[in-house]
Amino acid sequence: MKPFLRPTSRARLAPVGWTSEPAGQWAGREVEVVYDPSQHQIVLCRNDPGDHMRSELADAGYRRYATDGTQEMWVRDKAASADAALARSTDRSQHRPAAGLEARGL
Repeated sequence: MKPFLRPTSRARLAPVGWTSEPAGQWAGREVEVVYDPSQHQIVLCRNDPGDHMRSELADAGYRRYATDGTQEMWVRDKAASADAALARSTDRSQHRPAAGLEARGL
């Protein structure tokens, strides 16, 4: 299940282990964001973040999830982000030069 925005006027139930946090005005309505804090990280940009910030968020593993034309909600899945970081570090370690043991006659 993915995080979501909902009007604060709706029922307050959320999946077990999930939480809801006030998110302010979104498309003219008062909303809250509902997410699993053990699995997701949320960034709400109140104004246009610009291309540089969008690029930085994407590089950090966030994906733009929602927009109301002015504001944007970005979500990062912690597990997927950790897997990607591990894959990047594994790729880098495979391209490192050999330790040079043969150069020492070992």
